Amino acid sequence: MVLSFYFNSRADAPIMGHVWEHTLAEDVLSLGYKSDGHCIGIPEFDPPSASKLRWELPDECIQVIEKSNKVAQALLNDVDLRLYVHDGYGKGLMKKFRVSPDAYIQMALQLAYYRDAGKFNLTYEASMTRLFKEGGNPVWDPELKLSCINKLQMQGP
Repeated sequence: MVLSFYFNSRADAPIMGHVWEHTLAEDVLSLGYKSDGHCIGIPEFDPPSASKLRWELPDECIQVIEKSNKVAQALLNDVDLRLYVHDGYGKGLMKKFRVSPDAYIQMALQLAYYRDAGKFNLTYEASMTRLFKEGGNPVWDPELKLSCINKLQMQGP
């Protein structure tokens, strides 16, 4: 099995979806399986048995790992989490404004960032453009500017 990782490239999610569809169809339709679930065919060789890996790490490396673990544990123990239920409105509002839930949440996060930092931050919004020449995953600047104007209006007096 070959694992492929694609992010922000010409091989975006729809293309990888086609690759996986082809792979799965080829696996089931052409190669096939026996009634017991094993692949059709005769193994060319017996795979080696699994063996436990034994690492030889120098003391300096172990010290760095332990120090990093302490830092990570301190960060994990320093998290304050509060969950709030918001039932003032629901998906009907998003439908009324003709905006997707993803876009709504992203705009809410942008507004929160603006209220906290007093400035806008660049926002990445992936969009499927594979049907266009040189298609990729662009950042939509005009939409971002409009979004900034909307958030300023939501800021209120």
